[in-house]
Amino acid sequence: MLTLFKKLIFIAVVFMLHLYFYSSEYVARLDYKIYDLTGVMASKFKEEDSETYSVIVDVDEKSIQEFGQWPWPRIMDAELINLIDNMSPSAIGVNILFPEEDRLSPLSIQKFYQEYFDTNFNLKNLPLALHDNDAFLSDVLQQSRATLPVYLQDKYYSAKHCQSMSYKNNIFKTVKSNFLADELICNHESIQKKIENFGFINAWSDSDGVFRRVPLFMKYKEEVFPSFALATILSFYEEININRDEDTVLVNFTLNRPKVISAGDILNNKVPKESIQGKVVVFGSSLIGLNSSYKISNGEDVSSSMIQAMLIDNMLNHSFIIQPKFYTKINIILSFLFSIILLLFLSRRAYFLIFMTIVVLGTISILSLFMMYQEGIYLSIGYLWVPFISFFILLMVYHSWVVNKEQQEQEKLFIRQSKLASMGEMIALIAHQWRQPLSAINGTVLNMDMDYRKQTMDKEKFNQYLDDIEVTTVFLSKTINDFTDFFSRSKEPNLFKVSSVVEQAKRLSLNSLDCNVEVIYENGNNLEINGYASELVQSLLVLLNNAIYVCQKNLENVDRGKIVIRVTKVKKEVLIAVEDNGGGIDKKDMKKIFNPYFTTKEKANGTGLGLYILKLIVEDSMNGKVSVANAEEGAIFTIKIPLELK
Repeated sequence: MLTLFKKLIFIAVVFMLHLYFYSSEYVARLDYKIYDLTGVMASKFKEEDSETYSVIVDVDEKSIQEFGQWPWPRIMDAELINLIDNMSPSAIGVNILFPEEDRLSPLSIQKFYQEYFDTNFNLKNLPLALHDNDAFLSDVLQQSRATLPVYLQDKYYSAKHCQSMSYKNNIFKTVKSNFLADELICNHESIQKKIENFGFINAWSDSDGVFRRVPLFMKYKEEVFPSFALATILSFYEEININRDEDTVLVNFTLNRPKVISAGDILNNKVPKESIQGKVVVFGSSLIGLNSSYKISNGEDVSSSMIQAMLIDNMLNHSFIIQPKFYTKINIILSFLFSIILLLFLSRRAYFLIFMTIVVLGTISILSLFMMYQEGIYLSIGYLWVPFISFFILLMVYHSWVVNKEQQEQEKLFIRQSKLASMGEMIALIAHQWRQPLSAINGTVLNMDMDYRKQTMDKEKFNQYLDDIEVTTVFLSKTINDFTDFFSRSKEPNLFKVSSVVEQAKRLSLNSLDCNVEVIYENGNNLEINGYASELVQSLLVLLNNAIYVCQKNLENVDRGKIVIRVTKVKKEVLIAVEDNGGGIDKKDMKKIFNPYFTTKEKANGTGLGLYILKLIVEDSMNGKVSVANAEEGAIFTIKIPLELK
């Protein structure tokens, strides 16, 4: 359990992490991708195609080839707009800036010749209305109630006539906008002065280079201007229902695209009136270098005119998407709260509750996402899931590290407990094995004393007594050496004979002449292994002691207990099998036999750690495997280890 101080530290860390996520560009970009995916998924479930209210008249390559290089004389632009207006559109938006005077205008040409060649260029035979192309264009724009573009900026100086511009008696003066500009580019004074309808054409991509949104309003000094698309709609609608509190709207590109008509076809009268009638016409160009193009989420490049036309359709269809900023705050707070809940559940190892929390949160958030998207609101769900999942991954990595560390400590504890348990068994063995030799030494000493007192001890008998004591002490010393070798562990693997290890395990086991259990060692060849002899001794000792125990319990069913040790070589591996006639293992216990603390012995006879430690030692220390199966009379445990430990 976490202490209160640690809990407070964790909560503070989670809080700081979410503050970072809230302002992180990483979260914003992933949220963009979630928005793109939401749009794609929503478009697949549309019941019917959306209606298009706009059409684009495009100065394209075909138009340039037919009517010459751009810019055209503005009298041609005026003629094109006039032809469009004669087809009875709802509105015309001219998405082309005319900031300078038309140098192809007859008055401009006359002025040029007078200034540079001192030649009077006579315009008497030309109708007065055609003397000034800009004035002619201005009249056509005014008659068609067309909307013109402006461009807001900060870097360059605004023309004098642009500085005093105001939109229709400043009807948006109460609108607040975070997009501010100190300068603007507008159209030539002779064109701009008579035009009531205008809007800015500013657009920009998100930080990942993908275009998604445009502002509806921007502020120039103390004046608030509408976007070009909104201004075009307001040229024939007095009011449109939009949320004026939102800085930007997301253009919904999943709707049907407006039809694109070549400007050359209009000038050549190849377009039927029905293609234009009642539509909002956006007149612009897709030529590279004339108007900007933007990459949208599907990788497609779209022109500025397509963006304005789509936004017009979005507004008239009420299908544009808004992304209220307060949803980002709500989602980051929810992410923080659920992260704390996750931390609480994980501290209690409540994995099922964690799973259910993620499932419920995911289901509710996804349903809410699509329901609100259908209402034209994007919930900024990325600010919930990206921080939450990121924190979840970090937390699970930390939790895995803690669990792994705890497991390592637990394994060390198991090994220490096993060593202590083995030490107890071996102390009992030493006491058992030393009891008779010590008695023999004591008896020899008593006999020596008696013979000495009776003065019947000669030199030969004395030497015999000494030889008996020496043999007995050598046996005692050998027992101590076996005990010491068992608890020593070399850091480097050494070459040893399997037969010597098996014999040592036999000596150290609890087997004795009075236990009525026979241990048979079948060794077909004298194999040598490069590994840890003491580890193999301990492993065999566990198996032998268990086998002796079950054989003794099963003596009522057999005349004598029997344990067979078989050593065989298979390719580059050694198989050591220990088979007993103790009756075998129940099927229900077979899968749990190597689990820690699982034992079929009485509490006084076992801890349930022996076979678990055996598995750890064989797999971790010797790169081997251990398995168990039932034979005809008992169980067979098989240790498989490599001949060469790498």
